[in-house]
Amino acid sequence: MDKTTRGRQIPKEPIEGPFTLFLWGEERFKRRKSILKAFAANPIFSKTSVVVPSLARKDVWTRAALQARELIRLKLTEDWSHVQFMEAIRLTDNMLPVQPQFRIFLSNLERQMSDEQKAIWAPKAERFEIFGSYAQTELGHGSNVRGLETTATFDKERDEFVINSPTLSSTKYWIGTTGVWATHSIVVARLIVDGEEYGNHLFLTQIRELDTQRLMPGVEIYELGPKAFQGMLGTDNGAMQFHNVRIPRSQMLARNAQVLQDGTYIKPKNEKHSYGSMVTVRAIMAESTGWDLLKAVAVAYHYTTFRKQFRKDGNQQEETTVIEYASVKHRLVPLLAQATALVLVGQKIKRAYDEYTADYIKTGDFSQLEDFHLQTVGAKVYSTEITGHGVETCRIACGGHGYHALSGFGRMYANSINAVTYEGDNYVVGQQVPRAILKHWRGKTEGSFPTLSYLSKLRDRSQLSMPEIESEQDWLRPKVQRWALEERLMNLVQQHIEDTEAGRDTSYACHALTMAHGDFVYWKGFEELLSELEGQQTAFVKPVKALFNAFALSVLQNPHHASLASALPLSQAQHKTLRLAKSAVIEEITTNHLADVIEAYGFTEFELDSALARSDKNPYEALFEEGAVRSEMSGNGMSHLWPMMVDTRNMWRRIEEEKAGKAKL
Repeated sequence: MDKTTRGRQIPKEPIEGPFTLFLWGEERFKRRKSILKAFAANPIFSKTSVVVPSLARKDVWTRAALQARELIRLKLTEDWSHVQFMEAIRLTDNMLPVQPQFRIFLSNLERQMSDEQKAIWAPKAERFEIFGSYAQTELGHGSNVRGLETTATFDKERDEFVINSPTLSSTKYWIGTTGVWATHSIVVARLIVDGEEYGNHLFLTQIRELDTQRLMPGVEIYELGPKAFQGMLGTDNGAMQFHNVRIPRSQMLARNAQVLQDGTYIKPKNEKHSYGSMVTVRAIMAESTGWDLLKAVAVAYHYTTFRKQFRKDGNQQEETTVIEYASVKHRLVPLLAQATALVLVGQKIKRAYDEYTADYIKTGDFSQLEDFHLQTVGAKVYSTEITGHGVETCRIACGGHGYHALSGFGRMYANSINAVTYEGDNYVVGQQVPRAILKHWRGKTEGSFPTLSYLSKLRDRSQLSMPEIESEQDWLRPKVQRWALEERLMNLVQQHIEDTEAGRDTSYACHALTMAHGDFVYWKGFEELLSELEGQQTAFVKPVKALFNAFALSVLQNPHHASLASALPLSQAQHKTLRLAKSAVIEEITTNHLADVIEAYGFTEFELDSALARSDKNPYEALFEEGAVRSEMSGNGMSHLWPMMVDTRNMWRRIEEEKAGKAKL
C-alpha cells in the first residue's frame, strides 16, 4: 500500500508507537485510550446513533447534560483525575455544561481562596455537590475588566456583601453553563466598603437552590439562545442579574485581599494575582486549539487522499487524487505543521504554567506571573487565529462535500472560531503584547522576561546582520529562519514605537505585531524541541524536522497580515528562493512523511466524527447512507405537506378562473 492511500485507514482505537507517544505525550495518550474505551462501551456517548445536526437545540443540550451526568459518574467510580475528566469532555466535541467545573471554577477556588475557605468549598466542587461557573463578562464590557459595573457592597451590621446589577449593561452575559446548570458562580464585582471603592474582587455566590435548582431570591437568569453557526450547543450560556443578593463575608475569595468584620480592607501584597484567572484559561487554550486544528486537517487528509478529480496528465487513464494538486497540499500541509507547533509548544507553555501555579499557591511568589500572562495572551491570540481560519480552509479544501453537516467541519468551525473573541477579542487583548513590549523597551527590563528577550537585538541592530541567502537550501538553516523572523519582528516593533510616540491609533497594527511575536515564540519553542530530538537521534526526527521547516517557511511566506511581508526586507531573488524552498518542503512532506504523521496522531473514527473519515465505509457511502438516506425529510418524512404541495401546483388554475370570472362582471 503506497503512502498516499495508507493514511485512509482510520483506527477504531488508539494505536501506540514511539512517534505517537512523542506527539501526544505518554500520560495523555494513556488517558485518551482509557477514555475512548469507556466511551465505546457506553451508548450515551455514541456519535453515530444520533444525527445531532438534525436535533433541536434544546434536545442537543439535554443530551449534553445527560452526558455530563454520566461523565461525573465515570470520574467518581473510575477515580479519574481532573485532567482526565476535562479531556473526556473535549472528546465529546460538545462543550458540556460541566466543562467549567475544573477548568475555571475549581482552579479559581484553589488559587484565590484562603486555606480555610478551600477546606470548605474545594471538596464540594470536586464531588460535584455544587455546579460552578465564572461570571466576569457583562453586556457593557468584556475585555475591559476595569469597566465592569456589578457591585458588592459590604454591610457591616450583617457581616454580608450585597451583590447588585445597577444597570442593564452590568448584566453578566455570556456566562458559560449558567443558563440552566450552575448552582454557584464566582462573580467578579466592584468591592465597596463605607462608600469607598476598591476595584474588582471575586465573590462566591449561590445562584440556585441545591434541592430544587430554582433560582435564589434576587437572582435573575436567562439562557441566551443559539450562538453563531449553531456552535457550543452543549453550553447553556446565561444572562444574570443580581437584585440585593446577600452572601456571607466569608464568601469573598480571600487569599490575596480581605475585608475584616469591622470593614477594614486588607489589600493584596501583589496586584499581579489578578492575572491568574484568565492566565489559567488561556494556558489551556494554548494547546487545546492545536488539537482542534489537527482533527480538521486529519479529516481533510482522509478525504483528499480518497477523492479523485480531473487528470493532471492528459494521457493518464484514472483521475488524479486531489491531494496531489498543489492547490490542496499547499493549503493542508502548512496547517498540519502549524497545528503541530501549536500542540507541542502549547504543551510546554501549559506544563511550565502548571508547575509555576503549584509553586505560587504554596509560596505566594507572583514574580513570574506577568511573564506567563504575556505568554498566554500571545498564545491565545496566535493559536485561535490560526485554528479558526485553518478549520475553514480544511473545509474548503474538501470541496462541496465539506459543506455537509456530517463532514464535521461546521461543528469544528463553530466550536473553534468563537475562541477568537471569547476570553477577549483578539484585536483587543492582543494589544497587551505590544503594550508589554513598549513598557519593557522603555524600562530596559526585557532581560527578566524570556518572552521579550529579543528586544536586546533592537538595542544593538548589529546582532541582526543578514546571513547569506542565495539558494533554497539556505532557508532550511535555523540561523536564517531566526534572522528572518527576528528582523521582521524588530521592524514592526520599531514601527510600533514610532507610531505610539507620534500619537497614532495602533489598535489595528498591534494585531500584526502580536502575530509576528507569536511566529517567533512558537518557532523558538519548536526549534528547541527539535534540537532535543536530534540530540537523542530519535527515529522520527526526519518528519518532525520537515514539519518544523514547513512551519517556519509557511509563516514567513504566507504572513497573517500584508504588513508582515513588507516588514521583511528581501530582494526579489531571495523572495523567490523562499517560495521555492517552501514548495520543496511541502512536496517532501506530502511524498515521504504525510501519511506517517497522520498515522502517528492516530485520531480514531470517534474523535474525528466525520462522514469523510469512516473506518468501515468510504466518504461517498457515508454521505449517502448517513446523510441522504437517514434524513428526516427523505421518503415519507414530509408526507403531511404533500397535499399542500399538490394544492399549490393547482393554484394557477384557481387564480385564472377567478380572474376570468371578474372579467365577465
